[in-house]
Amino acid sequence: MTTIKDVAREANVSISTVSRVLNGSGYTSEETRQKVYQAVEKLNFKRNMIAAAMIKKQTSTFGLIIPDIKNIFYADLTRAVEDTANQHGFNIVLCNTDNNLTKEAEYIDFLIAKGVDGIIFSTPEVKDKNIKQVVEEYPDLPVVILGSKIPGVKINEILVDNFEGGYMATNHLLELGHKKIAFISGSADSYASIERYKGFQSALADKKIKIIEDFVIFDKFYIDSGYKNGLKLLSRQDRPTAIFAASDAIAVGIYKAARELNLKIPEDLSIIGFDDSQFADIVFPPLTTIHTPIIEMGNRAMEIAIKTIKEKSHVKETIVFYPTLVERESTRKLDEGGCHS
Repeated sequence: MTTIKDVAREANVSISTVSRVLNGSGYTSEETRQKVYQAVEKLNFKRNMIAAAMIKKQTSTFGLIIPDIKNIFYADLTRAVEDTANQHGFNIVLCNTDNNLTKEAEYIDFLIAKGVDGIIFSTPEVKDKNIKQVVEEYPDLPVVILGSKIPGVKINEILVDNFEGGYMATNHLLELGHKKIAFISGSADSYASIERYKGFQSALADKKIKIIEDFVIFDKFYIDSGYKNGLKLLSRQDRPTAIFAASDAIAVGIYKAARELNLKIPEDLSIIGFDDSQFADIVFPPLTTIHTPIIEMGNRAMEIAIKTIKEKSHVKETIVFYPTLVERESTRKLDEGGCHS
């Protein structure tokens, strides 16, 4: 079946340009319009979805853009968004970007061309220019950012207090007597990484404990990242006694690294994660972590998007959820000699 992407390729224009021509919206030169029409005719492109959207002004569909479908966190989040959407008679088109901004831009063009009623972006990086462009070019399109902030862009935001969560995680380790604490996180451009690291810094500063710079690593929110960087830190002679993993996925990787190095958790190493995803109960010993209300956040994001459509509201909301500490069995108190007891 011919798609709008095929038409764009044939006409040598972008998907969004094809969408503008077929929907009769925005400015497009006569030459470009003719190229699109010729491509449509040549490929026998069926415009049923677009035609229906123009009549109804609504397709009952939202786009959900996430960075990593393999991560359990995003699987739980997607389920929450989809469940709420279905309750209100909407469908979800899921787009996985692999943290690639070019791929994200292509998905945005695709969703706009499909005439989606709104887009939810999950945890984009703070330097994501695609979102700013969408807001500027389609000011009436409901857009919600879930789990992040984009500086200089006024938009609906659903956040967790990452600073508080980072502080809470670090303080828990400090209260157990740890001072040699490592921090492994995702990208340094990630809002979650930035805020969780600020919380880490603040907790250490309040106890007048200096950060060991070699113990701070920004990489990716992947299991492999936790494994690779965990091996690096735990192979040191002056290894950390505790690690704050800025996601449960990273913590799982650290578990694997510790096991390969014959280090027992929590006897030889304390680990705390962030998210309280399904990983936390699956690993052994069960992971102490910071609970993020993933389901509630996903539900609320969808509710705001639907509300924006139904009430034609232009008021932008910022909703902040608060994390909680969930103590399990992966952290342990140090004795006075600096050993786990």
